[in-house]
Amino acid sequence: MKLFQRIFATFCAVIICAIFVASFSFWLVQNTIAENQFQQRRTIETTLMGSIVSAFKVRGEQGAREILNEWKENPVAHNVFVITGDEEKDILNRQVEEKMIKEARKFAIDNPNSELARIEFDRWGEEYLFFIRNWDNQQIQRLPSPLFIPGLHLKPIWHEFIILSFIILVGLLLAYILTNNIIKPIRVLGFGMNRLAAGDLETRISQQMDDRDDELSQLADQFDKMAAQLQKLVAKERHLLHHVSHEMRSPLARMQAIVGLIQSQPQKQEQYLKRLEGELTRMDTLVGELLTLSRLETSNMSLEKDNLALVPFFTQLVEDSQAVAEQNSQNVLLEIEKVPENAQLYANEGFLYRAFDNVIRNAMAYSPEGSTIKVFLHQDAKNWLVDITDNGPGVDEMQLPHIFTAFYRADSSAHKPGTGLGLAITQHVIHQHCGKIIAENISPNGLRMRFILPKQSK
Repeated sequence: MKLFQRIFATFCAVIICAIFVASFSFWLVQNTIAENQFQQRRTIETTLMGSIVSAFKVRGEQGAREILNEWKENPVAHNVFVITGDEEKDILNRQVEEKMIKEARKFAIDNPNSELARIEFDRWGEEYLFFIRNWDNQQIQRLPSPLFIPGLHLKPIWHEFIILSFIILVGLLLAYILTNNIIKPIRVLGFGMNRLAAGDLETRISQQMDDRDDELSQLADQFDKMAAQLQKLVAKERHLLHHVSHEMRSPLARMQAIVGLIQSQPQKQEQYLKRLEGELTRMDTLVGELLTLSRLETSNMSLEKDNLALVPFFTQLVEDSQAVAEQNSQNVLLEIEKVPENAQLYANEGFLYRAFDNVIRNAMAYSPEGSTIKVFLHQDAKNWLVDITDNGPGVDEMQLPHIFTAFYRADSSAHKPGTGLGLAITQHVIHQHCGKIIAENISPNGLRMRFILPKQSK
């Protein structure tokens, strides 16, 4: 059974059960009220008749007539009759059917102790019959039903049947509308999932929710976010695949050329083998960085971390970088401001070292000879801050947001060596440490990379 049929059947069952329970409850209340009213009226009637009989025994017919006259404004008195035996007429001259009088006398003779009908005699032996209207009716009379259709001349039960049938039909119609209102967005969501599974990554469904503001519309918004993220990831993977194939094609082509040269010029084999080794090293570096980037991009694989002493870490990092910088007549300078010697960060030392080393080596590559690369370690209330500043040409403002994309090369790096993966790896490492990295140009020239690492990142 489909979900629509299940929900619709559930709503129908609930509506029918609700109508049944309401009808039964109404009937029960009506019967209870009718029973109470019947018992109260019968009690008053029997009490009144007992008073009339008592007055009759004391003062005769005149006493009975006086009691009836005293109660004549009360509707209950209209149901109590006193019939003279000879004339068989009511003492107040009210119209009473002869058949009713005969049946009442017979009932009184058969039930001498009944409070509903009895026979008494006056002092001269004349017979008087006392009885209550409907003495033989012990059934509770149902109250008039409020379910009534004006102008329709049918029995009350048909009025009730028509009205209840109409209520059920309206309930079923509302159940259909409500069920359809629930199922429609689910169908839209299913259709969107089918399109997304078929490869249409531009599928969006929130605009088809007819301005709903409920959990289903929120689910549609989440679907759109998922589709947008998936489209972004697929585009990123396609971009990465394109550049990987491009980056590998060039060294492979050069290696093929070198192999051809070795075959044609065996006397230069040693020279060409060194060039071949260089190309293999380049490919090995590229593959290694691709594997590193792939691992960092896998969100469910977290880095192993431990407490890292910051001051010794950056001191060693700058010393290692200085050895490389001296080859280009450059200098790497470490500045520490208001950072205690025992300052620590919960981090993976190897990956964090590689992240900072990538940025420092980039700074060396873009800075002129004789320049100074500054590494400035300081802090604010919640974060450790590291600024790495170079004296290079900087990056065009339009290209700054893209320099952390894998294989992206700004105009200033068109002829620089490297795989194009260093800054992408750096950004992922910093994100794995719950931090941020910001690139900004400085005046008059140069680029500053600011690392923001939270002090509490466990």
